[in-house]
Amino acid sequence: MVDVIRVRPAGGTGGGPDVTEPADRPRRRHAAPRHTYADDGPVAVSPAESPSAVFRRFWPWVRPDRYWLPVAALLMVAGAAGEVVSIWLFKELIDQVLVPRRFAAFWPLAGAMVGLAAAAGVAAFAGDYTTARVAERFILRLRTAITAHLHTLPPDTLHTRRHGDVVARITSDVQRVEQLVASGVIQFVTAVISMVFSVAAAFYLSWPLALAALATAPVFAVAARRFGGRVQELSRQARRRNGALTAVLEESLALSGLSHAYNQQHREVARVDEEGRSLMRAELATARVGFLYPAVLDVLEVVGGLAVVGLGAFELSRGALTLGGLLAFAAFLTQLFGPVRTLSGLVTMVGAAGAAAERVLELLRVRSPLPAPARPVPPPSGPATLTCERLRAGYPSHPGTVVLDDVGFTVAPGQVLAVMGPSGVGKSTLAKLLVRFMDPLGGAVRLNGVDLRDMEVTAVRQAVTLLPQQAQLFHASIGHNIAYGRPDASPAEITRAARDADAHAFITALPDGYDTVVGENGFQLSGGQARRVAIARAFLRGTQVLVLDEPTAGLDDRAAANVLGPLQRLMAGRTTVLITHDHALARHADAVYLLPDTRAGTSPGHPD
Repeated sequence: MVDVIRVRPAGGTGGGPDVTEPADRPRRRHAAPRHTYADDGPVAVSPAESPSAVFRRFWPWVRPDRYWLPVAALLMVAGAAGEVVSIWLFKELIDQVLVPRRFAAFWPLAGAMVGLAAAAGVAAFAGDYTTARVAERFILRLRTAITAHLHTLPPDTLHTRRHGDVVARITSDVQRVEQLVASGVIQFVTAVISMVFSVAAAFYLSWPLALAALATAPVFAVAARRFGGRVQELSRQARRRNGALTAVLEESLALSGLSHAYNQQHREVARVDEEGRSLMRAELATARVGFLYPAVLDVLEVVGGLAVVGLGAFELSRGALTLGGLLAFAAFLTQLFGPVRTLSGLVTMVGAAGAAAERVLELLRVRSPLPAPARPVPPPSGPATLTCERLRAGYPSHPGTVVLDDVGFTVAPGQVLAVMGPSGVGKSTLAKLLVRFMDPLGGAVRLNGVDLRDMEVTAVRQAVTLLPQQAQLFHASIGHNIAYGRPDASPAEITRAARDADAHAFITALPDGYDTVVGENGFQLSGGQARRVAIARAFLRGTQVLVLDEPTAGLDDRAAANVLGPLQRLMAGRTTVLITHDHALARHADAVYLLPDTRAGTSPGHPD
């Protein structure tokens, strides 16, 4: 005999808010067939991070390799110093060998230049490799930290964001940040010291020529300032558009079945084309400024070089400078313009990195709405009683809308409670409350009398197993998917769980058995097979409390019948909340909790 627990309609008697299914999953609204997107929230309006702020915020991920930064810089500076000495030896080769035609001195100088070039090359290689190592380790640490942070957030917090844009921030935006925080630091230090070497050597050769060369420095500074700010703004737009394109691509591929079923493939292509064109325009605008900048630098270098050569020819004509000295000075000038160009490139890179940094930091600033308890209580280790006390729940995205109101029941150890009701009355919301994916606005969910809010969220999930409505499987082997909740499970335990779920027979019939890769979201399996793999995962986890969210939804009668036996075995002896539309499945519960449809004003009753 199934008991029916009568409840009053949520929000009062018939006058409650019009709560529809999007209260559990907010509906995306389209004003027109043309696909449009909103801006990326705070990223769209917040200013780009300054270089000092970027260094300060991201330094913790550089710190583990902080000792390698000076090593890399010293190695690269050693390579630059070798080039300076090589230029000086070239001057001696001109003045001491070629001009006086004393070829006896050629071989010692040539040998010294070859040896020095080899040593400088080795130092430069070691410096470049060390820089790359620091950069890649920074990227790995930051990406891991962002991923770890995102996994502390409840699922709904992530679901309100476009996953493709989040992926773009973790991948390409993190790389842009690295170019400033890690490798950019080394490039800056190396360029500055190389400039010092070149300027010192140039002044030693001829201070009038050196002053003439440095006269162009203010012009370089003005150009860098003008172009840098523009590149920063354009880079912000390009990063946002790149995230939007990634999001559209991910969504379009994930919903390809829908587009084929409704003959809307052309719209998906148009969506990608639209976002691709927006990205193209943003990238081309950035490229125009980015390519114009070095062109301006080229003109400035030519003007400065001609001025120096003209003055150098005058110095040579009056005997104040040797031919070797003039050629060496020209080489030093080239050596000087190289670091200047590097520093100028860093100016534009700072703009791009600042735009990327704000997008990464916006992710890191997101905080979980689930506060950690001051004194966490451990989860129950044995049989557990699950109690809901006057639950009231809603969503921040729908302020003022109450999805659940005054919901209360108790499920004793080993008891199965079926929760039923029409779509949109909050059944999925209830499932989220029971595993603390969200906290109630009022009331409490208790395990053995302990409020879930007094437990760490990890402790709640350690005590409660959720079997979600969709069988969520990784692109991995069946064995890996079954053992996901218990990675240390032995092959024998995995097999036993599969047998309990009536999955062993079809698994062993597959070519690779438990090593069969199921494809993304279990693509290689039927709906019933995927559901039984998910049930096997719940068997292996072995918690005393179960929350089953529509375990037969989407299955035909035959597939639903095939999972009925495994579900009964799974629920046996466990505290179970069974959320279902399936009346046949609900009859196997000890009691039924009916959530009425307040929109229609219906009353609770026994399922047909």
